[in-house]
Amino acid sequence: ADSTTKAVAAAPAPVAQAPAPAPAGSTAAKADTGAADDHLLVTPQEYEGWKMFAVYCYRCHGVDAMGGGIAPNLRHSVSSEGSVTHDVFVTTVTNGRVEKGMPTWKALLSPEQIEDLWQYVTARSSGKLAPGRPHMAGGKNP
Repeated sequence: ADSTTKAVAAAPAPVAQAPAPAPAGSTAAKADTGAADDHLLVTPQEYEGWKMFAVYCYRCHGVDAMGGGIAPNLRHSVSSEGSVTHDVFVTTVTNGRVEKGMPTWKALLSPEQIEDLWQYVTARSSGKLAPGRPHMAGGKNP
């Protein structure tokens, strides 16, 4: 058994070729830092959007924007298959659709907060952000 162990120990380790560097911000770049598999890692804007969503939107649009009994699944609405563009989203959140039960949020949410909501919902729609509590890099959650 000792001669087998020595033979294995003496065998050269395979040489791996280093991959070419990925562009900054790309999924491959995240893989280099170990973040590619972290589907709860978000930008500060997406994190702020998640917080706004958790306070103002989830009751009707469901936890994680998955839809509720009252309002639609926003992941589908803002996807390429849905009809909600950025402009439609901003107008709808700002002015509401009172006849359909969507309140106006312009008195409570700033344009920046509405943009953060958009960032969150589109991250959920694209699959970049998984269901659950998101976090920012380095654990810098306020």
